[in-house]
Amino acid sequence: MSLHIDLFTEKERSNPSGKILLTTMITAAIVILIGLALYVFQNFFMLQASQSALSRAQRRSDEMKQNHKLALSLIADIADVRACLTEMTAFSNAQAQVAAKLYAIAVSVPDDIQLTQLSISESLVAGGPKKDLPARLYTGQITGRTAADGVNERLRSVIGDMNGADGILGTVRPGGVNVDPAKSTDRIVEINFSLEPRLYKQAEEGRQK
Repeated sequence: MSLHIDLFTEKERSNPSGKILLTTMITAAIVILIGLALYVFQNFFMLQASQSALSRAQRRSDEMKQNHKLALSLIADIADVRACLTEMTAFSNAQAQVAAKLYAIAVSVPDDIQLTQLSISESLVAGGPKKDLPARLYTGQITGRTAADGVNERLRSVIGDMNGADGILGTVRPGGVNVDPAKSTDRIVEINFSLEPRLYKQAEEGRQK
């Protein structure tokens, strides 16, 4: 048995234009529904893409903020290191090169003078052209024993040699001549020297002597 349903009325069957109009309206409705569905899906995917892009941008922003904080921290650390290096350079520049001083003393003192004591002291002073910069002043005293005969001539000779040692010992001057309490025929001689104040800064034309 077969079933046949005719949706058209007798009038509609006898009017072909009505059939065409109905068919057109149904087709148009289907097209509209399809277009609406495509529009909804397109907006949905665009929304998803926008949310994904926003999420990526937010993560990128967070990473940039972290990198910015890290950069600021590194800049601060670099500034601290530079300040430390500056202080270390200034401190190193203010130190005296003791080895060169000892060598100058050794080659200037003759065999007939026996060195018994050497002392070097330091103090903080104001230096520079205007005497307004922190500097360190080094002074020293050399003590020795020698025979009484010709002691003054030997002392002058030694001081002359030390003053001529390329200025390594700074200004050298006699400190005194005294009788050796252990042996009256010997004398205890003293020689004093002082260096130019050494500034706490990096020298522009090389390190100080």
